[in-house]
Amino acid sequence: MFLKSLKFIVKNHTMKNIILFNLLLFISTTTLCQESQNIESPNNNTENSIENEVSDLTYLLNLNEVQILQITDIVSGINIKNAQVSTMNLVQEDINEMLESNAAAKSTMIVKILNENQKVIYLESLN
Repeated sequence: MFLKSLKFIVKNHTMKNIILFNLLLFISTTTLCQESQNIESPNNNTENSIENEVSDLTYLLNLNEVQILQITDIVSGINIKNAQVSTMNLVQEDINEMLESNAAAKSTMIVKILNENQKVIYLESLN
């Protein structure tokens, strides 16, 4: 009788370990999937905002392909810089100043690649 109950305990204990192992595996897999989604989500948001901004400027200014590539590089670079500034441990006032400075630099760089008609339209759109 004792041996039977001991075998049952061992089997039951082994079964509990298997169930516990499977549960932990499921939880860790789910957590890993959520983490990878959280990492991809900001990247997708950034890419979407770049595409939207370039698309809006393309529509507004009737940009050619060279200008589209140049503006995409400018907007991407400024977005990267803004993301870095936003993560810095600074006073919010300093962060806001840096973001404003980056926006002004972006506008200046964009104006440099536009023709005269496009410059007028672009500068009016900023006001």
